[in-house]
Amino acid sequence: MKQLILKYTVLAIVLSFMAACQDNDFLSEDNPNLISTGIYWTNLAETGGTLNTVYQVLHKNSLLNKFEEMLRSDMGYPGYGRPFPQNTEEAYLHLYTGSSDQVLNKWQTCYLGVFRANQVIEALNNLQVSEDLQPEWISQMAQARFFRGLFHYYVYTSYNNGEIIIRDKNPVKNEDFAKAVSPKEEVLAFIRKDLEYAYGNLYMKGAYPDGDESRVTSGAAATILGTTYLNELDYNKAMVYFDDVINNHGYELEKDLTKMFTTAGEFNSESIFEINFAPEQARLDLQPWDGDSGTNWVNVRTAQTRSAVGPAWAVHAYKTEPMDPLDPRNYYIDENGDLSLRAVPLRCSAMIAVVDDNQTTYYLEGTTSQYNRFGGENWGFAWWKKYQNHDIVRNENELPGGQAYSSKNITLNRLSEVYLMQAECKIKTGDVDGALELINDIRKRWGLILLGTGSEPGRTYDDVVYTAESLMEHLMRVEKPLELSTEGHNIRFLDFQRWKKSDNYSFKDRLEELANEVYYGVHFSYYNWDTGQTINRNNYSSLIGSDTPPSEAHIVVDYEYDLSNQNYNEDKNGTYPIPFAETTSNPNIN
Repeated sequence: MKQLILKYTVLAIVLSFMAACQDNDFLSEDNPNLISTGIYWTNLAETGGTLNTVYQVLHKNSLLNKFEEMLRSDMGYPGYGRPFPQNTEEAYLHLYTGSSDQVLNKWQTCYLGVFRANQVIEALNNLQVSEDLQPEWISQMAQARFFRGLFHYYVYTSYNNGEIIIRDKNPVKNEDFAKAVSPKEEVLAFIRKDLEYAYGNLYMKGAYPDGDESRVTSGAAATILGTTYLNELDYNKAMVYFDDVINNHGYELEKDLTKMFTTAGEFNSESIFEINFAPEQARLDLQPWDGDSGTNWVNVRTAQTRSAVGPAWAVHAYKTEPMDPLDPRNYYIDENGDLSLRAVPLRCSAMIAVVDDNQTTYYLEGTTSQYNRFGGENWGFAWWKKYQNHDIVRNENELPGGQAYSSKNITLNRLSEVYLMQAECKIKTGDVDGALELINDIRKRWGLILLGTGSEPGRTYDDVVYTAESLMEHLMRVEKPLELSTEGHNIRFLDFQRWKKSDNYSFKDRLEELANEVYYGVHFSYYNWDTGQTINRNNYSSLIGSDTPPSEAHIVVDYEYDLSNQNYNEDKNGTYPIPFAETTSNPNIN
Protein backbone atom coordinates (compact mmCIF):
# COMPACT_ATOMS: atom_id res chain seq x y z
CA MET A 1 0.00 0.00 0.00
CA LYS A 2 1.37 3.39 -0.93
CA GLN A 3 2.21 5.58 2.04
CA LEU A 4 1.18 9.20 2.61
CA ILE A 5 4.77 10.35 2.79
CA LEU A 6 4.00 14.02 2.20
CA LYS A 7 1.35 14.47 4.87
CA TYR A 8 3.33 17.20 6.63
CA THR A 9 4.43 19.05 3.52
CA VAL A 10 1.91 21.84 3.91
CA LEU A 11 3.03 22.39 7.50
CA ALA A 12 6.65 22.73 6.40
CA ILE A 13 5.78 25.22 3.68
CA VAL A 14 3.74 27.31 6.13
CA LEU A 15 6.67 27.33 8.55
CA SER A 16 8.95 28.51 5.78
CA PHE A 17 6.66 31.44 4.94
CA MET A 18 6.36 32.31 8.63
CA ALA A 19 10.12 32.41 8.96
CA ALA A 20 10.54 34.67 5.95
CA CYS A 21 7.81 37.04 7.10
CA GLN A 22 8.91 37.33 10.74
CA ASP A 23 12.55 38.19 10.05
CA ASN A 24 12.31 42.02 10.07
CA ASP A 25 15.83 42.88 11.14
CA PHE A 26 16.85 44.25 7.76
CA LEU A 27 20.04 45.79 9.16
CA SER A 28 21.31 42.37 10.21
CA GLU A 29 24.06 40.70 8.22
CA ASP A 30 21.85 37.60 7.92
CA ASN A 31 19.93 37.15 4.71
CA PRO A 32 16.27 37.91 5.60
CA ASN A 33 15.01 35.44 2.98
CA LEU A 34 16.55 32.44 4.69
CA ILE A 35 15.13 30.37 7.51
CA SER A 36 16.58 30.38 11.01
CA THR A 37 16.52 26.73 12.01
CA GLY A 38 17.06 27.51 15.66
CA ILE A 39 13.78 29.42 15.95
CA TYR A 40 11.16 27.83 13.78
CA TRP A 41 11.53 24.07 14.25
CA THR A 42 10.42 23.20 17.75
CA ASN A 43 9.62 19.47 17.59
CA LEU A 44 10.08 16.33 15.50
CA ALA A 45 6.71 16.72 13.84
CA GLU A 46 7.91 19.96 12.29
CA THR A 47 11.30 18.62 11.25
CA GLY A 48 9.51 15.55 9.89
CA GLY A 49 7.33 17.81 7.77
CA THR A 50 10.40 19.46 6.28
CA LEU A 51 11.96 16.04 5.72
CA ASN A 52 8.96 15.15 3.61
CA THR A 53 9.73 18.12 1.36
CA VAL A 54 13.12 16.53 0.77
CA TYR A 55 11.38 13.40 -0.49
CA GLN A 56 9.24 15.66 -2.65
CA VAL A 57 12.33 16.67 -4.64
CA LEU A 58 12.37 13.10 -5.99
CA HIS A 59 9.16 13.94 -7.84
CA LYS A 60 10.87 16.56 -10.00
CA ASN A 61 11.46 15.15 -13.47
CA SER A 62 14.64 17.19 -13.85
CA LEU A 63 16.32 15.23 -11.04
CA LEU A 64 16.75 12.21 -13.32
CA ASN A 65 16.14 13.75 -16.77
CA LYS A 66 14.93 10.31 -17.86
CA PHE A 67 14.07 11.29 -21.42
CA GLU A 68 17.28 13.20 -22.00
CA GLU A 69 19.52 10.61 -20.35
CA MET A 70 18.06 7.75 -22.39
CA LEU A 71 18.88 9.71 -25.53
CA ARG A 72 22.28 10.74 -24.21
CA SER A 73 23.20 7.10 -23.70
CA ASP A 74 22.55 4.32 -26.22
CA MET A 75 19.07 3.58 -24.86
CA GLY A 76 16.88 5.86 -26.94
CA TYR A 77 16.09 7.00 -30.47
CA PRO A 78 14.37 10.41 -30.69
CA GLY A 79 10.74 9.59 -31.40
CA TYR A 80 8.63 9.65 -34.52
CA GLY A 81 10.16 9.78 -37.98
CA ARG A 82 12.69 7.46 -39.62
CA PRO A 83 15.37 7.99 -40.70
CA PHE A 84 14.78 11.70 -40.05
CA PRO A 85 13.12 12.34 -36.65
CA GLN A 86 10.59 15.12 -36.39
CA ASN A 87 12.34 16.41 -33.29
CA THR A 88 15.98 17.40 -33.11
CA GLU A 89 17.10 16.37 -29.63
CA GLU A 90 20.35 17.84 -28.37
CA ALA A 91 20.81 15.00 -25.88
CA TYR A 92 20.82 12.41 -28.67
CA LEU A 93 23.08 14.58 -30.82
CA HIS A 94 25.35 15.52 -27.88
CA LEU A 95 24.93 19.22 -28.54
CA TYR A 96 24.07 20.20 -24.96
CA THR A 97 25.98 23.06 -23.33
CA GLY A 98 25.97 24.90 -20.04
CA SER A 99 22.90 26.80 -21.22
CA SER A 100 20.83 23.69 -21.97
CA ASP A 101 17.72 23.12 -19.87
CA GLN A 102 18.69 19.55 -19.04
CA VAL A 103 22.04 20.75 -17.68
CA LEU A 104 20.69 23.67 -15.66
CA ASN A 105 17.53 22.06 -14.31
CA LYS A 106 19.22 18.94 -12.98
CA TRP A 107 21.86 21.07 -11.23
CA GLN A 108 19.25 23.31 -9.63
CA THR A 109 17.04 20.41 -8.59
CA CYS A 110 19.88 18.51 -6.95
CA TYR A 111 20.95 21.56 -4.97
CA LEU A 112 17.35 22.26 -4.02
CA GLY A 113 17.37 18.78 -2.49
CA VAL A 114 20.63 19.58 -0.72
CA PHE A 115 19.16 22.84 0.62
CA ARG A 116 16.11 21.08 2.03
CA ALA A 117 18.19 18.29 3.53
CA ASN A 118 20.43 20.86 5.19
CA GLN A 119 17.35 22.54 6.66
CA VAL A 120 16.46 19.30 8.38
CA ILE A 121 20.00 18.60 9.52
CA GLU A 122 20.48 22.06 10.98
CA ALA A 123 17.05 22.05 12.60
CA LEU A 124 17.67 18.67 14.22
CA ASN A 125 21.06 19.80 15.51
CA ASN A 126 19.32 22.70 17.27
CA LEU A 127 16.56 20.54 18.67
CA GLN A 128 16.67 18.99 22.12
CA VAL A 129 14.51 15.86 22.47
CA SER A 130 13.82 13.44 25.27
CA GLU A 131 15.40 10.01 25.39
CA ASP A 132 12.25 8.27 24.20
CA LEU A 133 12.28 10.41 21.03
CA GLN A 134 15.93 9.73 20.23
CA PRO A 135 15.16 6.90 17.75
CA GLU A 136 12.97 9.22 15.70
CA TRP A 137 15.58 12.00 15.87
CA ILE A 138 18.27 9.59 14.63
CA SER A 139 15.98 8.27 11.90
CA GLN A 140 15.25 11.74 10.59
CA MET A 141 18.90 12.74 10.71
CA ALA A 142 19.90 9.58 8.85
CA GLN A 143 17.29 10.19 6.16
CA ALA A 144 18.36 13.81 5.73
CA ARG A 145 22.03 12.90 5.49
CA PHE A 146 21.24 10.11 3.03
CA PHE A 147 19.61 12.63 0.74
CA ARG A 148 22.30 15.26 1.18
CA GLY A 149 24.85 12.64 0.20
CA LEU A 150 22.70 11.29 -2.63
CA PHE A 151 22.00 14.66 -4.24
CA HIS A 152 25.68 15.56 -4.06
CA TYR A 153 26.46 12.15 -5.60
CA TYR A 154 24.10 12.85 -8.50
CA VAL A 155 25.89 16.15 -9.16
CA TYR A 156 29.31 14.57 -8.62
CA THR A 157 28.70 11.87 -11.22
CA SER A 158 27.07 14.24 -13.71
CA TYR A 159 29.09 17.49 -13.76
CA ASN A 160 32.57 18.88 -14.29
CA ASN A 161 34.43 15.59 -13.82
CA GLY A 162 33.30 15.48 -10.22
CA GLU A 163 34.62 18.90 -9.20
CA ILE A 164 31.47 20.48 -7.80
CA ILE A 165 30.28 22.72 -4.97
CA ILE A 166 29.95 21.11 -1.55
CA ARG A 167 26.97 22.54 0.33
CA ASP A 168 27.53 21.23 3.85
CA LYS A 169 25.32 23.94 5.31
CA ASN A 170 22.82 26.42 3.97
CA PRO A 171 23.91 29.94 3.10
CA VAL A 172 23.36 32.58 5.76
CA LYS A 173 25.20 35.57 4.34
CA ASN A 174 25.25 36.65 0.72
CA GLU A 175 28.87 35.62 0.29
CA ASP A 176 27.98 32.09 1.35
CA PHE A 177 26.25 31.54 -1.96
CA ALA A 178 29.42 32.03 -4.02
CA LYS A 179 31.35 28.92 -3.09
CA ALA A 180 34.14 27.53 -5.22
CA VAL A 181 34.11 23.97 -6.48
CA SER A 182 36.02 21.39 -4.47
CA PRO A 183 38.43 18.73 -5.76
CA LYS A 184 36.64 15.52 -6.64
CA GLU A 185 38.44 13.64 -3.87
CA GLU A 186 37.00 16.00 -1.26
CA VAL A 187 33.54 15.77 -2.80
CA LEU A 188 33.61 11.99 -2.76
CA ALA A 189 34.81 11.89 0.84
CA PHE A 190 31.98 14.21 1.84
CA ILE A 191 29.40 12.07 0.04
CA ARG A 192 30.65 8.89 1.67
CA LYS A 193 30.64 10.45 5.14
CA ASP A 194 26.95 11.30 4.81
CA LEU A 195 26.09 7.92 3.35
CA GLU A 196 28.06 6.07 6.04
CA TYR A 197 26.03 7.84 8.72
CA ALA A 198 22.86 6.89 6.87
CA TYR A 199 24.03 3.30 6.43
CA GLY A 200 24.70 2.95 10.14
CA ASN A 201 21.48 4.57 11.34
CA LEU A 202 18.67 4.04 8.82
CA TYR A 203 16.06 1.37 9.31
CA MET A 204 16.29 -1.75 7.20
CA LYS A 205 13.70 -2.79 4.64
CA GLY A 206 10.30 -3.22 6.33
CA ALA A 207 11.52 -2.05 9.75
CA TYR A 208 10.14 1.51 9.93
CA PRO A 209 7.79 1.69 12.94
CA ASP A 210 4.94 3.05 10.79
CA GLY A 211 5.52 0.44 8.06
CA ASP A 212 6.22 3.11 5.44
CA GLU A 213 7.78 1.32 2.44
CA SER A 214 8.69 4.52 0.66
CA ARG A 215 11.29 5.64 3.20
CA VAL A 216 14.96 5.19 2.37
CA THR A 217 16.72 2.30 4.07
CA SER A 218 20.17 1.19 5.14
CA GLY A 219 20.15 -1.10 2.11
CA ALA A 220 19.74 1.90 -0.18
CA ALA A 221 22.66 3.65 1.53
CA ALA A 222 24.82 0.53 1.20
CA THR A 223 23.95 0.26 -2.49
CA ILE A 224 25.01 3.83 -3.26
CA LEU A 225 28.12 3.49 -1.09
CA GLY A 226 29.14 0.33 -2.89
CA THR A 227 28.60 2.05 -6.23
CA THR A 228 30.92 4.90 -5.23
CA TYR A 229 33.70 2.38 -4.63
CA LEU A 230 32.95 0.36 -7.75
CA ASN A 231 33.15 3.47 -9.89
CA GLU A 232 36.61 4.13 -8.45
CA LEU A 233 37.59 0.51 -9.25
CA ASP A 234 37.95 -0.31 -5.54
CA TYR A 235 36.33 -3.71 -6.02
CA ASN A 236 37.20 -5.19 -2.63
CA LYS A 237 35.64 -2.29 -0.74
CA ALA A 238 32.57 -2.28 -2.98
CA MET A 239 32.02 -6.00 -2.45
CA VAL A 240 31.62 -5.53 1.30
CA TYR A 241 28.58 -3.30 0.79
CA PHE A 242 27.10 -5.36 -2.03
CA ASP A 243 27.48 -8.57 -0.03
CA ASP A 244 25.64 -6.96 2.88
CA VAL A 245 22.77 -5.82 0.63
CA ILE A 246 22.44 -9.25 -0.97
CA ASN A 247 22.55 -11.31 2.21
CA ASN A 248 21.40 -9.25 5.18
CA HIS A 249 18.63 -6.82 4.25
CA GLY A 250 15.69 -9.01 3.29
CA TYR A 251 15.78 -8.42 -0.47
CA GLU A 252 15.04 -11.24 -2.91
CA LEU A 253 15.02 -11.40 -6.67
CA GLU A 254 11.38 -11.07 -7.72
CA LYS A 255 10.24 -14.33 -9.32
CA ASP A 256 6.65 -13.27 -10.01
CA LEU A 257 6.99 -11.67 -13.44
CA THR A 258 3.63 -9.94 -13.11
CA LYS A 259 5.40 -7.73 -10.56
CA MET A 260 8.21 -6.66 -12.85
CA PHE A 261 7.70 -3.07 -14.05
CA THR A 262 3.97 -3.04 -13.36
CA THR A 263 1.83 -1.09 -10.93
CA ALA A 264 1.18 -4.34 -9.05
CA GLY A 265 4.94 -4.74 -8.59
CA GLU A 266 5.65 -1.47 -6.83
CA PHE A 267 7.83 -2.01 -3.76
CA ASN A 268 8.32 -5.64 -4.75
CA SER A 269 10.78 -8.01 -3.12
CA GLU A 270 13.84 -6.67 -4.96
CA SER A 271 13.09 -2.95 -4.77
CA ILE A 272 15.81 -1.14 -2.83
CA PHE A 273 15.10 2.53 -3.54
CA GLU A 274 11.89 3.61 -5.23
CA ILE A 275 10.25 6.98 -5.85
CA ASN A 276 6.70 6.82 -4.57
CA PHE A 277 3.96 8.52 -6.60
CA ALA A 278 0.74 8.05 -4.65
CA PRO A 279 -2.39 8.67 -6.76
CA GLU A 280 -4.38 9.67 -3.68
CA GLN A 281 -1.95 12.57 -3.21
CA ALA A 282 -1.78 13.71 -6.85
CA ARG A 283 -2.60 17.38 -7.44
CA LEU A 284 -4.36 17.26 -10.78
CA ASP A 285 -5.03 21.00 -10.53
CA LEU A 286 -1.31 21.72 -10.89
CA GLN A 287 0.85 21.55 -14.00
CA PRO A 288 2.58 18.17 -14.23
CA TRP A 289 5.88 19.22 -15.75
CA ASP A 290 8.00 20.01 -12.69
CA GLY A 291 6.72 17.38 -10.26
CA ASP A 292 4.77 19.63 -7.90
CA SER A 293 1.65 17.69 -8.89
CA GLY A 294 3.07 14.59 -7.21
CA THR A 295 3.06 12.77 -10.57
CA ASN A 296 5.58 12.10 -13.30
CA TRP A 297 5.37 12.18 -17.08
CA VAL A 298 8.12 9.73 -17.98
CA ASN A 299 5.30 7.63 -19.43
CA VAL A 300 4.71 10.35 -22.03
CA ARG A 301 8.40 10.48 -22.88
CA THR A 302 8.40 6.72 -23.57
CA ALA A 303 4.98 6.31 -25.21
CA GLN A 304 4.23 9.27 -27.45
CA THR A 305 5.53 11.03 -30.57
CA ARG A 306 8.37 12.87 -28.88
CA SER A 307 9.79 9.91 -27.00
CA ALA A 308 12.96 8.00 -26.31
CA VAL A 309 11.87 4.91 -28.22
CA GLY A 310 13.72 1.61 -28.23
CA PRO A 311 16.81 1.71 -30.50
CA ALA A 312 17.41 -1.00 -33.08
CA TRP A 313 20.33 -2.63 -31.31
CA ALA A 314 18.28 -3.13 -28.13
CA VAL A 315 15.35 -4.61 -30.06
CA HIS A 316 17.61 -7.15 -31.73
CA ALA A 317 19.45 -7.98 -28.52
CA TYR A 318 16.28 -8.54 -26.50
CA LYS A 319 14.59 -10.60 -29.24
CA THR A 320 17.50 -12.93 -29.80
CA GLU A 321 18.44 -13.87 -26.24
CA PRO A 322 18.49 -17.70 -26.16
CA MET A 323 15.52 -19.16 -24.27
CA ASP A 324 15.96 -22.26 -22.14
CA PRO A 325 14.08 -25.08 -23.93
CA LEU A 326 13.65 -26.87 -20.58
CA ASP A 327 11.72 -23.99 -18.99
CA PRO A 328 7.96 -24.53 -19.52
CA ARG A 329 7.31 -20.79 -19.25
CA ASN A 330 8.92 -20.38 -22.68
CA TYR A 331 6.06 -22.21 -24.39
CA TYR A 332 2.46 -21.38 -25.27
CA ILE A 333 -0.46 -23.08 -27.00
CA ASP A 334 -0.56 -21.74 -30.56
CA GLU A 335 -3.55 -21.21 -32.86
CA ASN A 336 -3.37 -24.85 -33.97
CA GLY A 337 -3.46 -26.17 -30.43
CA ASP A 338 0.21 -27.12 -30.49
CA LEU A 339 2.90 -26.31 -27.96
CA SER A 340 5.18 -23.64 -29.48
CA LEU A 341 8.17 -21.65 -28.35
CA ARG A 342 7.46 -18.04 -27.47
CA ALA A 343 8.26 -15.44 -30.11
CA VAL A 344 10.46 -13.44 -27.73
CA PRO A 345 12.05 -14.16 -24.34
CA LEU A 346 10.37 -13.24 -21.07
CA ARG A 347 12.92 -10.51 -20.33
CA CYS A 348 12.01 -8.87 -23.62
CA SER A 349 8.28 -9.08 -22.87
CA ALA A 350 8.71 -7.45 -19.47
CA MET A 351 10.91 -4.56 -20.49
CA ILE A 352 10.32 -3.57 -24.09
CA ALA A 353 7.37 -3.81 -26.48
CA VAL A 354 8.22 -5.27 -29.90
CA VAL A 355 5.78 -6.20 -32.65
CA ASP A 356 6.92 -9.84 -32.65
CA ASP A 357 5.52 -10.42 -29.14
CA ASN A 358 2.13 -12.00 -29.83
CA GLN A 359 2.00 -13.74 -26.45
CA THR A 360 1.92 -10.67 -24.19
CA THR A 361 -1.03 -8.34 -23.58
CA TYR A 362 -0.17 -4.68 -24.06
CA TYR A 363 -2.39 -1.80 -22.92
CA LEU A 364 -5.09 -4.28 -21.84
CA GLU A 365 -6.62 -4.94 -25.25
CA GLY A 366 -4.85 -7.31 -27.59
CA THR A 367 -1.27 -8.46 -27.78
CA THR A 368 1.78 -6.35 -28.42
CA SER A 369 1.63 -7.43 -32.08
CA GLN A 370 -1.68 -5.56 -32.42
CA TYR A 371 -0.33 -2.28 -31.05
CA ASN A 372 -0.67 0.37 -33.76
CA ARG A 373 2.50 2.34 -33.02
CA PHE A 374 5.02 0.22 -34.85
CA GLY A 375 6.46 1.02 -38.25
CA GLY A 376 9.92 1.04 -39.69
CA GLU A 377 9.32 4.28 -41.59
CA ASN A 378 7.58 6.21 -38.84
CA TRP A 379 7.14 5.01 -35.24
CA GLY A 380 10.02 2.56 -35.12
CA PHE A 381 10.49 -0.89 -33.66
CA ALA A 382 10.09 -0.77 -29.87
CA TRP A 383 8.67 1.04 -26.85
CA TRP A 384 10.14 0.97 -23.35
CA LYS A 385 7.53 -0.45 -20.96
CA LYS A 386 9.17 0.29 -17.60
CA TYR A 387 7.52 3.68 -17.12
CA GLN A 388 4.29 3.13 -19.04
CA ASN A 389 0.90 2.33 -17.51
CA HIS A 390 0.27 -0.44 -20.03
CA ASP A 391 -1.01 -2.78 -17.32
CA ILE A 392 -3.82 -0.53 -16.00
CA VAL A 393 -5.13 1.57 -18.92
CA ARG A 394 -5.88 1.09 -22.62
CA ASN A 395 -3.82 4.18 -23.42
CA GLU A 396 -2.06 6.81 -21.37
CA ASN A 397 -4.85 9.36 -21.95
CA GLU A 398 -7.11 7.31 -19.66
CA LEU A 399 -5.08 8.26 -16.59
CA PRO A 400 -6.88 10.55 -14.11
CA GLY A 401 -5.96 14.05 -15.20
CA GLY A 402 -4.65 12.91 -18.57
CA GLN A 403 -1.58 11.26 -19.98
CA ALA A 404 0.95 13.56 -18.30
CA TYR A 405 -0.19 12.66 -14.76
CA SER A 406 1.33 9.24 -14.14
CA SER A 407 1.41 7.83 -10.62
CA LYS A 408 3.54 4.83 -11.52
CA ASN A 409 6.53 4.55 -9.21
CA ILE A 410 10.08 4.89 -10.50
CA THR A 411 12.57 2.35 -9.18
CA LEU A 412 16.04 3.81 -8.79
CA ASN A 413 17.85 0.77 -7.42
CA ARG A 414 16.90 -2.90 -7.24
CA LEU A 415 18.58 -6.12 -6.24
CA SER A 416 19.50 -7.36 -9.71
CA GLU A 417 21.59 -4.22 -10.19
CA VAL A 418 23.50 -5.10 -7.02
CA TYR A 419 23.93 -8.68 -8.27
CA LEU A 420 25.49 -7.44 -11.49
CA MET A 421 27.71 -4.89 -9.77
CA GLN A 422 28.87 -7.63 -7.40
CA ALA A 423 29.44 -9.91 -10.39
CA GLU A 424 31.67 -7.23 -11.93
CA CYS A 425 33.64 -7.00 -8.69
CA LYS A 426 34.06 -10.76 -8.59
CA ILE A 427 35.26 -10.86 -12.19
CA LYS A 428 37.82 -8.19 -11.45
CA THR A 429 39.06 -10.00 -8.33
CA GLY A 430 39.38 -13.40 -9.99
CA ASP A 431 36.18 -15.15 -8.85
CA VAL A 432 34.66 -16.01 -12.21
CA ASP A 433 32.55 -18.85 -10.78
CA GLY A 434 31.06 -16.50 -8.19
CA ALA A 435 30.22 -13.98 -10.90
CA LEU A 436 28.60 -16.68 -13.04
CA GLU A 437 26.40 -17.74 -10.15
CA LEU A 438 25.09 -14.21 -9.65
CA ILE A 439 24.47 -13.65 -13.35
CA ASN A 440 22.75 -17.01 -13.73
CA ASP A 441 20.43 -16.31 -10.80
CA ILE A 442 19.08 -13.39 -12.82
CA ARG A 443 18.91 -15.38 -16.05
CA LYS A 444 16.92 -18.14 -14.33
CA ARG A 445 14.26 -15.60 -13.44
CA TRP A 446 13.80 -14.87 -17.14
CA GLY A 447 13.98 -18.44 -18.43
CA LEU A 448 17.18 -17.82 -20.38
CA ILE A 449 19.91 -20.32 -21.15
CA LEU A 450 22.47 -20.18 -18.34
CA LEU A 451 26.13 -19.35 -18.78
CA GLY A 452 28.94 -21.83 -18.25
CA THR A 453 29.20 -25.59 -17.88
CA GLY A 454 26.84 -26.20 -14.98
CA SER A 455 24.64 -29.21 -14.41
CA GLU A 456 21.63 -28.01 -12.42
CA PRO A 457 18.69 -30.32 -13.24
CA GLY A 458 16.03 -28.77 -15.45
CA ARG A 459 18.37 -26.07 -16.75
CA THR A 460 20.22 -25.64 -20.02
CA TYR A 461 23.73 -24.18 -20.12
CA ASP A 462 25.64 -22.72 -23.06
CA ASP A 463 28.66 -24.95 -22.22
CA VAL A 464 31.10 -22.09 -22.67
CA VAL A 465 34.19 -21.98 -20.45
CA TYR A 466 34.28 -18.32 -19.44
CA THR A 467 37.41 -16.42 -18.56
CA ALA A 468 37.42 -13.16 -16.66
CA GLU A 469 37.83 -11.33 -19.96
CA SER A 470 35.06 -13.11 -21.85
CA LEU A 471 32.59 -12.91 -18.95
CA MET A 472 33.30 -9.20 -18.56
CA GLU A 473 32.59 -8.75 -22.26
CA HIS A 474 29.25 -10.54 -21.79
CA LEU A 475 28.38 -8.42 -18.76
CA MET A 476 29.15 -5.15 -20.56
CA ARG A 477 27.47 -6.00 -23.83
CA VAL A 478 24.53 -8.18 -22.77
CA GLU A 479 23.72 -8.60 -19.12
CA LYS A 480 24.08 -5.08 -17.77
CA PRO A 481 22.33 -3.22 -20.61
CA LEU A 482 19.47 -5.70 -21.04
CA GLU A 483 18.77 -6.11 -17.33
CA LEU A 484 19.04 -2.44 -16.30
CA SER A 485 18.50 -0.66 -19.65
CA THR A 486 16.79 2.68 -18.90
CA GLU A 487 16.81 2.47 -15.10
CA GLY A 488 18.21 4.42 -12.19
CA HIS A 489 20.35 7.50 -12.17
CA ASN A 490 21.65 7.05 -15.73
CA ILE A 491 23.20 3.68 -14.98
CA ARG A 492 24.14 2.96 -18.58
CA PHE A 493 26.10 6.15 -19.22
CA LEU A 494 27.93 5.95 -15.89
CA ASP A 495 28.88 2.33 -16.59
CA PHE A 496 30.83 3.50 -19.60
CA GLN A 497 32.64 6.14 -17.58
CA ARG A 498 33.86 3.31 -15.36
CA TRP A 499 34.57 0.80 -18.14
CA LYS A 500 36.63 3.43 -19.92
CA LYS A 501 39.03 3.19 -16.98
CA SER A 502 38.78 -0.53 -16.25
CA ASP A 503 38.43 -2.09 -19.70
CA ASN A 504 39.38 0.65 -22.16
CA TYR A 505 35.80 0.52 -23.44
CA SER A 506 34.46 4.06 -23.63
CA PHE A 507 31.12 5.41 -24.68
CA LYS A 508 32.83 6.78 -27.79
CA ASP A 509 33.82 3.21 -28.63
CA ARG A 510 30.21 2.16 -28.16
CA LEU A 511 28.90 4.90 -30.45
CA GLU A 512 31.36 3.89 -33.15
CA GLU A 513 30.06 0.31 -32.91
CA LEU A 514 26.47 1.43 -33.20
CA ALA A 515 27.17 3.77 -36.11
CA ASN A 516 28.52 0.79 -38.06
CA GLU A 517 25.67 -1.63 -37.27
CA VAL A 518 23.01 -2.44 -39.87
CA TYR A 519 19.57 -3.93 -39.29
CA TYR A 520 16.62 -4.59 -41.58
CA GLY A 521 12.95 -3.87 -41.13
CA VAL A 522 10.58 -6.42 -42.67
CA HIS A 523 6.84 -6.90 -42.92
CA PHE A 524 5.23 -8.86 -40.11
CA SER A 525 2.27 -11.24 -39.86
CA TYR A 526 0.58 -12.38 -36.68
CA TYR A 527 -2.44 -14.37 -35.57
CA ASN A 528 -5.27 -12.33 -34.07
CA TRP A 529 -6.55 -14.33 -31.12
CA ASP A 530 -9.87 -12.44 -31.05
CA THR A 531 -10.87 -12.83 -34.68
CA GLY A 532 -9.01 -16.00 -35.59
CA GLN A 533 -7.42 -14.29 -38.59
CA THR A 534 -3.86 -13.81 -39.72
CA ILE A 535 -3.06 -10.10 -39.97
CA ASN A 536 -0.38 -8.66 -42.22
CA ARG A 537 1.42 -5.53 -41.07
CA ASN A 538 2.99 -4.16 -44.21
CA ASN A 539 4.96 -1.45 -42.49
CA TYR A 540 8.40 -3.05 -42.02
CA SER A 541 7.76 -3.20 -38.29
CA SER A 542 9.79 -6.29 -37.40
CA LEU A 543 13.53 -5.89 -37.04
CA ILE A 544 16.14 -8.46 -37.97
CA GLY A 545 19.91 -8.54 -37.99
CA SER A 546 21.85 -10.19 -40.77
CA ASP A 547 25.21 -10.01 -42.48
CA THR A 548 23.39 -9.83 -45.81
CA PRO A 549 20.09 -8.13 -46.75
CA PRO A 550 17.03 -10.39 -46.59
CA SER A 551 15.51 -11.60 -49.85
CA GLU A 552 12.06 -10.34 -48.86
CA ALA A 553 10.93 -6.71 -49.03
CA HIS A 554 12.77 -4.69 -46.44
CA ILE A 555 14.11 -1.34 -45.34
CA VAL A 556 17.66 -0.68 -44.18
CA VAL A 557 18.25 0.67 -40.69
CA ASP A 558 21.81 1.94 -40.75
CA TYR A 559 21.42 5.51 -39.53
CA GLU A 560 20.99 5.27 -35.77
CA TYR A 561 23.76 6.98 -33.77
CA ASP A 562 25.64 8.16 -36.87
CA LEU A 563 25.35 11.83 -35.91
CA SER A 564 25.73 11.00 -32.22
CA ASN A 565 29.05 9.36 -32.97
CA GLN A 566 30.20 12.28 -35.09
CA ASN A 567 29.41 14.82 -32.38
CA TYR A 568 30.40 13.01 -29.21
CA ASN A 569 33.69 14.01 -27.63
CA GLU A 570 34.77 12.17 -24.50
CA ASP A 571 36.44 15.18 -22.90
CA LYS A 572 33.54 17.51 -23.69
CA ASN A 573 30.57 15.20 -23.22
CA GLY A 574 31.76 12.70 -20.62
CA THR A 575 30.21 14.91 -17.94
CA TYR A 576 28.02 17.98 -18.13
CA PRO A 577 29.62 21.41 -17.76
CA ILE A 578 28.66 23.52 -14.80
CA PRO A 579 25.61 25.52 -15.94
CA PHE A 580 26.27 29.00 -17.28
CA ALA A 581 23.77 30.39 -14.79
CA GLU A 582 26.07 29.22 -12.00
CA THR A 583 29.33 30.31 -13.55
CA THR A 584 28.05 33.80 -14.41
CA SER A 585 26.53 34.43 -10.97
CA ASN A 586 29.30 32.84 -8.91
CA PRO A 587 32.60 34.78 -9.07
CA ASN A 588 34.45 31.93 -7.36
CA ILE A 589 33.93 29.51 -10.26
CA ASN A 590 36.24 30.05 -13.17
